[in-house]
Amino acid sequence: MGLKNYSTNYDDIDFSRRSDYIAPKEPVSASKRSLFPAPMIAGDYKPYECPITGRTIDGRIEHKQNLEQHGCRVHEKGEFEDVKKNGVKDRNAEIDRAIDRSVDAIAHTIDI
Repeated sequence: MGLKNYSTNYDDIDFSRRSDYIAPKEPVSASKRSLFPAPMIAGDYKPYECPITGRTIDGRIEHKQNLEQHGCRVHEKGEFEDVKKNGVKDRNAEIDRAIDRSVDAIAHTIDI
């Protein structure tokens, strides 16, 4: 039974649990796990609207192409939390530096 057959009979597969299935009560310890890693299966992205162009982006390939086209990237782990934590402080410091530069420029033109 190849993948093609599986995709055509998807509706016929019973995904419910067997009546005699008993869920494990304790988590399986690391020593009892298989030494062979299982493959990771990642689903495709749901369609979303690009915030820059308004175009609908559908899937991983379009998402990657859209990021490259606009010079964007995916946030790294913890980066968003760091921005939430320090964002206002960093923004206020940037505003303070801009005000200082403006005041210095004006002071030089007045020749105080």
